[in-house]
Amino acid sequence: MEQKKPWTIQWHIAADGTVIKQRSRGSTEHEQLFQQFATTRTPKIEQLDALEEGLQRASASGERRSRVLLYLAYVALAGLVAGIVSTWAGIDTGFLTLGSLAVVVLLGLSTGVIMRASISRYQRAHRQAGFESSNGVTLAAREARMMISDPGAVSGREFAAVRA
Repeated sequence: MEQKKPWTIQWHIAADGTVIKQRSRGSTEHEQLFQQFATTRTPKIEQLDALEEGLQRASASGERRSRVLLYLAYVALAGLVAGIVSTWAGIDTGFLTLGSLAVVVLLGLSTGVIMRASISRYQRAHRQAGFESSNGVTLAAREARMMISDPGAVSGREFAAVRA
């Protein structure tokens, strides 16, 4: 089985000021994805590279935070199960059951708050970089390549992508 290349991300600014994000894992069209972003002003390529670095740092931090919360949920669920089993066995462990249940409920509630805060930070980072929205519009590979190869177009650094 052939091993696929890892995905990379690269920002481009076309000669007409169009901002394009490229995700690729090869040079053929089916291995490349392009998105065009509406902007309130034309950012500099350095700003786009800085945006990508910041987003990747935030993503890594969010993944670590999620793992910690998931492990905490496992421990709380194990405590809840142990408390219920102990109660059935006639051992009074109400504090374990209620404490674990409270942690599970708090984790459930905090998940929504954490997700909303993460999405808000992601959108704010795009707005500060001059984007109208953090949502791009898919661009055909041929059209994007033509825009990127035009004289006056600039390309940023390639970044390793965790996922496409």
